[in-house]
Amino acid sequence: MRIFTAAVLVSVMFSCAASADDNVAYLADVSTYGPGIGDSAGAVWGGGMARLDSVTDGAFNPIGQQWNFDSVYWSGTGSGVVITLAHAALVNQLVLEADSNDDYHIEFLDRDHVWQGLTAVDMDDNPAGQNLYGGPLAAPVVARAFRISASGDNHYSLAEFQAIGAWATDDEPVVLPVTPADPPPLPVPEPASYLMLVAGLALLAKKINSSASNPAARRSPSACR
Repeated sequence: MRIFTAAVLVSVMFSCAASADDNVAYLADVSTYGPGIGDSAGAVWGGGMARLDSVTDGAFNPIGQQWNFDSVYWSGTGSGVVITLAHAALVNQLVLEADSNDDYHIEFLDRDHVWQGLTAVDMDDNPAGQNLYGGPLAAPVVARAFRISASGDNHYSLAEFQAIGAWATDDEPVVLPVTPADPPPLPVPEPASYLMLVAGLALLAKKINSSASNPAARRSPSACR
């Protein structure tokens, strides 16, 4: 059974100025890679693979619980877990619950989408089974994702991963498209111009009516000869 004591444990481990930070990996997307996922490396015991999204659900397993019970486990150095954040974040501390007596190698995906080495976590073998590690990074990093692999006894598992930090802002401000300027308004004619226009139209109409009422005006030039 997973125990939702993440807030308590994190507050104890990171009591120094961590209250202003959040777990930016909470409910982050979890995926796996490599052929060893779900392989207990020949072990006859097992509790079954946990759901991938349980790795970022904010819940810890009991310390010392069997390594492959209610966790995501694998074998081999060519397999592991990827946690993709919802947005780039400035991360300064990590929390990792994993199988004891192994080394977990953590990389981060930077702003340019390049994987960079971050740290190696040496899980204490006392107590045996799932154990908890937490601590600040040597220097904060801006990360889009984390990739976790392992080396050691070929029995590896991950029960919970948390990244403590804050969402990062873009390096450059967003430039919104410029709205085209409205065309200049057409000039409004003065009243005198309106009067001249009306008078001209009236005179033209009078001439048209006069021509229509005079049959001689409609004769062709040859008829006048």
